[in-house]
Amino acid sequence: MFSLFNFGHCFLGQTYSEEKCPQLRQLLLYRHEMQHFVRVMQEYIANQAIHVTWVEFQESLNKVKNLDDICHTHGNYINSVEYRCLLSVKARPIMKVIKDIFCLILKFRSLLNSSAWEQDHVTGHMTHEAYNNLVKKFKSFKEYSRFLFKVVKKLASRGYQSHLQELLLRLDFNDFYSHTNKEP
Repeated sequence: MFSLFNFGHCFLGQTYSEEKCPQLRQLLLYRHEMQHFVRVMQEYIANQAIHVTWVEFQESLNKVKNLDDICHTHGNYINSVEYRCLLSVKARPIMKVIKDIFCLILKFRSLLNSSAWEQDHVTGHMTHEAYNNLVKKFKSFKEYSRFLFKVVKKLASRGYQSHLQELLLRLDFNDFYSHTNKEP
Protein backbone atom coordinates (compact mmCIF):
# COMPACT_ATOMS: atom_id res chain seq x y z
CA MET A 1 0.00 0.00 0.00
CA PHE A 2 1.16 3.55 -0.62
CA SER A 3 -0.24 6.84 0.49
CA LEU A 4 -1.14 9.36 -2.16
CA PHE A 5 -1.11 13.05 -1.56
CA ASN A 6 -1.48 15.71 -4.16
CA PHE A 7 -2.07 13.48 -7.21
CA GLY A 8 -5.46 13.67 -8.85
CA HIS A 9 -8.72 14.91 -7.43
CA CYS A 10 -9.97 11.99 -5.36
CA PHE A 11 -6.81 10.65 -3.71
CA LEU A 12 -6.02 13.24 -1.08
CA GLY A 13 -5.28 11.45 2.16
CA GLN A 14 -6.49 8.07 0.88
CA THR A 15 -4.42 4.94 0.38
CA TYR A 16 -4.72 2.43 -2.43
CA SER A 17 -2.85 -0.72 -3.31
CA GLU A 18 -0.93 -0.94 -6.56
CA GLU A 19 -3.23 -3.74 -7.68
CA LYS A 20 -6.23 -1.39 -7.55
CA CYS A 21 -4.48 1.44 -9.37
CA PRO A 22 -2.30 0.20 -12.25
CA GLN A 23 -2.99 3.38 -14.25
CA LEU A 24 -2.09 5.54 -11.29
CA ARG A 25 1.14 3.67 -10.71
CA GLN A 26 2.10 4.06 -14.37
CA LEU A 27 1.26 7.76 -14.38
CA LEU A 28 3.28 8.28 -11.21
CA LEU A 29 6.29 6.72 -12.95
CA TYR A 30 5.74 8.95 -15.98
CA ARG A 31 5.41 12.03 -13.81
CA HIS A 32 8.56 11.11 -11.91
CA GLU A 33 10.56 10.87 -15.13
CA MET A 34 9.25 14.23 -16.32
CA GLN A 35 10.00 15.86 -12.98
CA HIS A 36 13.51 14.44 -13.19
CA PHE A 37 13.98 16.11 -16.58
CA VAL A 38 12.80 19.46 -15.21
CA ARG A 39 15.10 19.10 -12.21
CA VAL A 40 18.06 18.26 -14.46
CA MET A 41 17.46 21.39 -16.52
CA GLN A 42 17.09 23.56 -13.41
CA GLU A 43 20.31 22.19 -11.93
CA TYR A 44 22.17 22.65 -15.19
CA ILE A 45 21.09 26.31 -15.42
CA ALA A 46 21.81 26.92 -11.73
CA ASN A 47 25.27 25.39 -11.95
CA GLN A 48 26.50 26.30 -15.44
CA ALA A 49 24.73 29.58 -16.14
CA ILE A 50 24.52 31.10 -12.70
CA HIS A 51 27.23 29.68 -10.46
CA VAL A 52 30.09 28.98 -12.88
CA THR A 53 29.69 32.19 -14.88
CA TRP A 54 29.35 34.25 -11.69
CA VAL A 55 32.62 32.83 -10.33
CA GLU A 56 34.32 33.55 -13.66
CA PHE A 57 32.89 37.08 -13.62
CA GLN A 58 34.17 37.71 -10.07
CA GLU A 59 37.62 36.45 -11.04
CA SER A 60 37.61 38.73 -14.09
CA LEU A 61 36.63 41.72 -11.94
CA ASN A 62 39.83 41.28 -9.94
CA LYS A 63 41.80 42.07 -13.11
CA VAL A 64 39.98 45.25 -14.19
CA LYS A 65 41.82 48.55 -14.12
CA ASN A 66 39.19 51.07 -15.25
CA LEU A 67 35.52 51.59 -16.04
CA ASP A 68 35.91 50.41 -19.64
CA ASP A 69 37.35 47.12 -18.37
CA ILE A 70 34.35 46.72 -16.07
CA CYS A 71 31.92 47.29 -18.95
CA HIS A 72 33.82 44.86 -21.16
CA THR A 73 33.98 42.24 -18.39
CA HIS A 74 30.25 42.63 -17.71
CA GLY A 75 29.48 42.24 -21.42
CA ASN A 76 31.53 39.05 -21.50
CA TYR A 77 29.63 37.82 -18.44
CA ILE A 78 26.24 38.46 -20.09
CA ASN A 79 27.40 36.72 -23.29
CA SER A 80 28.64 33.75 -21.29
CA VAL A 81 25.31 33.41 -19.44
CA GLU A 82 23.42 33.60 -22.75
CA TYR A 83 25.73 31.01 -24.30
CA ARG A 84 25.46 28.56 -21.39
CA CYS A 85 21.68 28.95 -21.20
CA LEU A 86 21.59 27.83 -24.83
CA LEU A 87 20.13 31.17 -25.90
CA SER A 88 22.67 31.90 -28.62
CA VAL A 89 21.73 31.78 -32.29
CA LYS A 90 23.73 28.58 -32.79
CA ALA A 91 21.90 26.84 -29.93
CA ARG A 92 18.37 27.72 -31.09
CA PRO A 93 17.65 24.22 -32.44
CA ILE A 94 18.61 22.69 -29.08
CA MET A 95 16.51 25.22 -27.20
CA LYS A 96 13.54 24.52 -29.47
CA VAL A 97 13.69 20.83 -28.56
CA ILE A 98 13.93 21.72 -24.86
CA LYS A 99 10.95 24.08 -25.15
CA ASP A 100 8.97 21.40 -26.95
CA ILE A 101 9.75 18.96 -24.15
CA PHE A 102 8.56 21.47 -21.56
CA CYS A 103 5.36 22.01 -23.58
CA LEU A 104 4.74 18.25 -23.57
CA ILE A 105 5.24 18.17 -19.81
CA LEU A 106 2.75 21.00 -19.34
CA LYS A 107 0.23 19.30 -21.64
CA PHE A 108 0.65 16.09 -19.63
CA ARG A 109 -0.03 18.03 -16.45
CA SER A 110 -3.10 19.72 -17.93
CA LEU A 111 -4.51 16.41 -19.14
CA LEU A 112 -3.87 14.84 -15.76
CA ASN A 113 -5.74 17.63 -13.99
CA SER A 114 -8.53 17.81 -16.57
CA SER A 115 -10.44 14.77 -15.33
CA ALA A 116 -11.12 13.09 -12.04
CA TRP A 117 -10.16 9.54 -11.17
CA GLU A 118 -13.05 7.10 -11.18
CA GLN A 119 -13.43 3.57 -9.95
CA ASP A 120 -14.17 1.00 -12.63
CA HIS A 121 -17.27 -0.93 -11.51
CA VAL A 122 -16.12 -4.16 -13.15
CA THR A 123 -12.47 -4.38 -12.04
CA GLY A 124 -12.53 -2.03 -9.07
CA HIS A 125 -9.47 -0.26 -10.48
CA MET A 126 -9.12 3.50 -10.32
CA THR A 127 -9.05 4.85 -13.87
CA HIS A 128 -8.40 8.20 -15.48
CA GLU A 129 -10.54 9.32 -18.41
CA ALA A 130 -7.53 10.77 -20.26
CA TYR A 131 -5.20 7.84 -19.59
CA ASN A 132 -4.64 6.94 -23.27
CA ASN A 133 -3.85 10.57 -24.14
CA LEU A 134 -1.50 10.79 -21.15
CA VAL A 135 0.36 7.72 -22.39
CA LYS A 136 0.67 9.34 -25.84
CA LYS A 137 2.05 12.55 -24.32
CA PHE A 138 4.56 10.56 -22.32
CA LYS A 139 5.69 8.62 -25.39
CA SER A 140 6.22 11.93 -27.18
CA PHE A 141 8.16 13.20 -24.17
CA LYS A 142 10.37 10.08 -24.29
CA GLU A 143 10.95 10.49 -28.00
CA TYR A 144 11.91 14.16 -27.67
CA SER A 145 14.11 13.62 -24.62
CA ARG A 146 15.97 10.77 -26.35
CA PHE A 147 16.44 12.98 -29.38
CA LEU A 148 17.77 15.79 -27.17
CA PHE A 149 20.18 13.36 -25.54
CA LYS A 150 21.46 12.17 -28.93
CA VAL A 151 21.94 15.72 -30.20
CA VAL A 152 23.72 16.91 -27.04
CA LYS A 153 25.90 13.80 -27.03
CA LYS A 154 26.90 14.35 -30.65
CA LEU A 155 27.64 18.05 -30.06
CA ALA A 156 29.61 17.34 -26.88
CA SER A 157 31.67 14.65 -28.59
CA ARG A 158 32.62 17.17 -31.29
CA GLY A 159 33.73 19.71 -28.69
CA TYR A 160 30.92 22.16 -29.39
CA GLN A 161 30.19 24.20 -26.28
CA SER A 162 32.23 22.44 -23.61
CA HIS A 163 29.58 23.09 -20.96
CA LEU A 164 27.29 20.64 -22.80
CA GLN A 165 29.32 17.85 -21.16
CA GLU A 166 27.72 18.95 -17.88
CA LEU A 167 24.23 18.78 -19.38
CA LEU A 168 25.01 15.40 -20.92
CA LEU A 169 26.25 14.07 -17.59
CA ARG A 170 23.10 15.27 -15.82
CA LEU A 171 20.73 13.96 -18.50
CA ASP A 172 22.40 10.57 -18.69
CA PHE A 173 22.99 10.06 -15.00
CA ASN A 174 23.36 6.33 -14.32
CA ASP A 175 23.42 5.80 -18.11
CA PHE A 176 19.65 6.26 -18.25
CA TYR A 177 19.50 7.26 -21.92
CA SER A 178 22.54 5.25 -22.96
CA HIS A 179 20.89 2.00 -21.93
CA THR A 180 17.23 2.63 -22.73
CA ASN A 181 16.57 1.87 -26.35
CA LYS A 182 13.17 0.26 -26.04
CA GLU A 183 9.88 2.13 -26.23
CA PRO A 184 7.90 2.89 -23.04
